Amino acid sequence: MSDLQQDYYEVLNLDRTASQSDIKRAFRKLAKKYHPDTNPARPNAAAKRLKEVIAAYRVLSNERERARYDVLMQASSSFSRRNEPGGSRSLDARAKSILEDLLRADGRQALATYDELASKNGFSLQAYYEVRDYLDCVFLLAEQLERTGRNREAAALYEDLYDREKEPPRHRYFFDEVKVRLKKLYSRKLPRDARSAGEEIAFYKRILEFDVDRSERAFILKKIAEVHMREGHIDKAKNIFQQALELKPGLKGTATIRERLGYDQ
Repeated sequence: MSDLQQDYYEVLNLDRTASQSDIKRAFRKLAKKYHPDTNPARPNAAAKRLKEVIAAYRVLSNERERARYDVLMQASSSFSRRNEPGGSRSLDARAKSILEDLLRADGRQALATYDELASKNGFSLQAYYEVRDYLDCVFLLAEQLERTGRNREAAALYEDLYDREKEPPRHRYFFDEVKVRLKKLYSRKLPRDARSAGEEIAFYKRILEFDVDRSERAFILKKIAEVHMREGHIDKAKNIFQQALELKPGLKGTATIRERLGYDQ
């Protein structure tokens, strides 16, 4: 039985505002009530009920799982209302449905709603979410944008997350993962979509602003040198390529640029 087929709060006879202490007390009471040993006349029925109680407790006693469950339950309710004849939703409900749809793995619907709302003047997604839910929503949106090839928009959202989490004492929920994804976008995907050599170089230079090791820095400098070489800026290409070699003399994949710049002559 999936999370959305059963109301775990109802299983434990609790309100949705129940505290962790309330959840623990309810679980202990029901676990004792439905233990097969205390139900010799109906052991199978008691065991089945106890299994439901345990499943509900495992989710609701874990704050992160409970938050996810609450969103999914809300999403299920919103989805039903969304498909009612003549049903209408407020701007607040539509904005919040973006995260709901992303958690339901309906990225296409989430992006459709996001694009529609983002086209409105003055719309700010942050205005409709608490901080942690906003961060979750932005990360999942960026992931979906990247998945559909909208790399510039994905990078912009990842950059927003990175800026929000890079300064202490902020919690770094996504910091390390976002840095990895940004470096991948700026080194591989965005350069292919660059509108000019200058923009391509700017993408590579953004990577150098991160905390990168000597090997990574040397590789990026080589890529920048290759752009300058392609554009006919030989002196700039030589200067930057030399910096790359000083960082990593054994840098791989340099045969072509070495030949073009006259290193093997």
